[in-house]
Amino acid sequence: MYAQLITVSIKPDQIDEFKELYEEYINPEIKTQKGYKNFYLLVDREKSKALSITIWEDQDAAEASEEINLYLEQRASYPLYSAAPVREGFEVAMEDRKPG
Repeated sequence: MYAQLITVSIKPDQIDEFKELYEEYINPEIKTQKGYKNFYLLVDREKSKALSITIWEDQDAAEASEEINLYLEQRASYPLYSAAPVREGFEVAMEDRKPG
């Protein structure tokens, strides 16, 4: 598995709007991409920051989706950013989930 992490600085008091864009626009499109496995959106309201984590079957799937994801994120969220997003990719070396 492979993870794409995007760290975003958001304009103050825009966290809810940012979250809504991901829920209604960005995540539904990402979910249609080949190799998609899972998604998390983490927010820190005090620091006006968000971390988007998308899990893919492998690095090839992550990279194949990168162009569409970047386009969607920038197009939909750009007015909410206070700085350019930082994108990173990582191999998932371990996963542990509670059974059930």
